[in-house]
Amino acid sequence: MFETIKKLLGTEKTYPCIVWDGKTMSYPHLTQKQIDEINTKSEYKDWIVTLKKE
Repeated sequence: MFETIKKLLGTEKTYPCIVWDGKTMSYPHLTQKQIDEINTKSEYKDWIVTLKKE
């Protein structure tokens, strides 16, 4: 459902990433804006985002 809404609102380039929050690792596709927010906002201070190389 999220993908359908995203398609309706427009497509923004996403990047496959590995996100480590200190406890769990996830593999989302994030936009550059989302990556920048994680890297700069204090609420995500212990999070690490690594772009997946294809």
